[in-house]
Amino acid sequence: MLERPSFRPLPKGFVLAKPKKQDQYEEEVIYKLEKEGNLIITRKRDGFKLFAVKANGAWTIYTDGINEVHCLDHVKKDLEKLKLPDQTILVGESVVDAFKDDIENFQLVQSIMQANPKNAVEKQKQFGFIRLMLFGIVFLKGECRITGSFEEQLKLIGKVLKGKRLKYVEELTVLKMSFDEAKKKVKKEKWEGLVLFAKNFSSTYRLDGRSPSRPKGCYKWKPLYEDDFIVRGFILKKDDSEKVKEVLLSQIDPKSSKEFDCGKFGLFAEATRKTLKDAKYPMVIQLEFEKRFKKTGKLRNARFMRFRLDKKPTDCVSGKSFSNPKFL
Repeated sequence: MLERPSFRPLPKGFVLAKPKKQDQYEEEVIYKLEKEGNLIITRKRDGFKLFAVKANGAWTIYTDGINEVHCLDHVKKDLEKLKLPDQTILVGESVVDAFKDDIENFQLVQSIMQANPKNAVEKQKQFGFIRLMLFGIVFLKGECRITGSFEEQLKLIGKVLKGKRLKYVEELTVLKMSFDEAKKKVKKEKWEGLVLFAKNFSSTYRLDGRSPSRPKGCYKWKPLYEDDFIVRGFILKKDDSEKVKEVLLSQIDPKSSKEFDCGKFGLFAEATRKTLKDAKYPMVIQLEFEKRFKKTGKLRNARFMRFRLDKKPTDCVSGKSFSNPKFL
C-alpha cells in the first residue's frame, strides 16, 4: 500500500508516474489495445504539470517540482466552486491559447510561471489567463484514486466537474476516433500530441523524489518530423577526449542560400561517439524531431536516425526560412 503524503504542504519528494515515451514502446502495443477495445485516446497539451491541493479549507497550487505557484488566484476561485473536501489532490496541465497560429504556447506558460507574481498576473492580462486542464484526481478526501482504472478516473473527473460553470478549469479532451485518425488530427490541427491509455491503466507515485517506473498502459505520442543536417564540427567530452559529446548542426536557408546554426546534438551511442572524432567533416546526418523553434530553426527533442553518406552538405536545404536565424 502506498504511503499517504502530507497535504499541507505537499512534500518536495512527491513524484507522479509519467507516461512511457515514444522510444520506450512499439506502436503495435497501441493497435493491440485498440483492436481489443481497450484504448482511450486523449489530446496532449503543451504546458506545465500542476498539482492543486486542498487542505485546511484552502487550495494551494504547485508545479511538478513542488514549488508553490502564486499567480493563479483565478484558477483557485474556480476550484472553490467544486466544493471538494480537504485532503484532495488534483493534477492537470497549465495551458494558455494566446495566438491563432500557435495553439499551445509553451514559452508563454513558462515565462508566466517563472515571473514574479505581479509580472505573471500582468502577462496573463495581456496575453491570456492560464487554465488548468484536469487529467487526474490523485486523492479525494484522503483516499488515493489513481490506483483504480483510468476508465474510472474519467468518470470521477466528469462527476466532479458536472454542472459546474468554470472558466479556468476544464477536463481533458477524449478523442472518439481511431488511433490513425487521431494522429492525422494532431498534425492537421498542429497539436502537441496524444496521451494514450489502456482502460485498466492505474498510476502510482513516490515520496522520495525519485521518478516511479513508467507503468504499462500509458503512452505519449507526438508527431515526428525528419530532415537532413550538416555537421561541420564537434565538441569533445571533458572526461574522455576520445569521444564526441555533441556535434554542431546547420542547414541552408532556402531564400538567402546562407548556412545557419541549428544548434547542437549529442544523443549518440557510445560506440558512435568514438567514430565521430575521426570522421570526415562536413558530413550529413538525418535526425527525427518533434518541432522546430519558429525564430531560430533549432530542434526540440531530436533523435539520431542515420548517417547520410549519399548526401552532400549542399543538399541540406531547410524546408522554410526562420525569422531570426544565426547565419554562419
